[in-house]
Amino acid sequence: MENKIVIVTGANAGIGKATAHKLAEMGAHVVMVCRNKKKGEKTLEEIQEKTNNKNLDSMICDFASLKSINNLAKDFKKKYDHLDVLINNHGAFFIRKSKTEDGIEPTFAVNHLGYFSLTLQLLDIIKASSPSRIINVASSSHYRVKNVFLDDYNYVRRRYNMMNAYGESKLYNIMFTFHLAEKLKGTQVSVNCLHPGFVKTNIGLNHFLLRLLSPLVKIKAMSPEEGAKTSIYLASSSEIEGVSGKFFTKMKEKEPSKLAFEKNLQKELWDLSLDLTNVSFL
Repeated sequence: MENKIVIVTGANAGIGKATAHKLAEMGAHVVMVCRNKKKGEKTLEEIQEKTNNKNLDSMICDFASLKSINNLAKDFKKKYDHLDVLINNHGAFFIRKSKTEDGIEPTFAVNHLGYFSLTLQLLDIIKASSPSRIINVASSSHYRVKNVFLDDYNYVRRRYNMMNAYGESKLYNIMFTFHLAEKLKGTQVSVNCLHPGFVKTNIGLNHFLLRLLSPLVKIKAMSPEEGAKTSIYLASSSEIEGVSGKFFTKMKEKEPSKLAFEKNLQKELWDLSLDLTNVSFL
């Protein structure tokens, strides 16, 4: 990964931190995107010290805010003219129904629109850097979704359920991956997604009940380093050169749910996301 510029979102903890650390170890110039400035800088210093890689950068973004995502994309383009790998890794649980400053249910906003908006705004620089890669961290929790309600993404007509909202957002990550891969055929830009495994992370710890359950959950969970392996593989391996529009787990291709392949739903999600984010496909 020498001389490769890589963005890792959600890089100050968990899978994101482990991914950034390993890629830095491999010689990549890693741009770590974090929500909290202090935590981001502390993690950057820690990784620099352990890897002796000085080519690290920390940038700030709150993925619950479309304005913040826009600012991140603009700031990155002011500073860099190249992007080899984009790893959309950030994610969140929200135990109660609410809305972001943009009036959007936050699970959908952070976990799906955050991937969608940042990717499309950086797509020109990603294309110009080809062969390049886009990697979306999804989850096996998408298998629990039996019906898609894109016309009710804000849970106006449905009763809000944290796990359902999270599973839907992860299904949308896969649908977005497949639809974008189709659109990028012939560009030497690959787009793949993955399930990292059941990993010890801080996701969901923004609520006291989940914090109480965390020690029990973590007993059976794998380490962030183990969970990062597939992201690192998709970012760096020559084995998957030219492979695009696939879902992986444990560094192997896996079949996602049948809903993920529904082209009409992919298109509906794409059009809705364009409308909500006000970005364009370049």
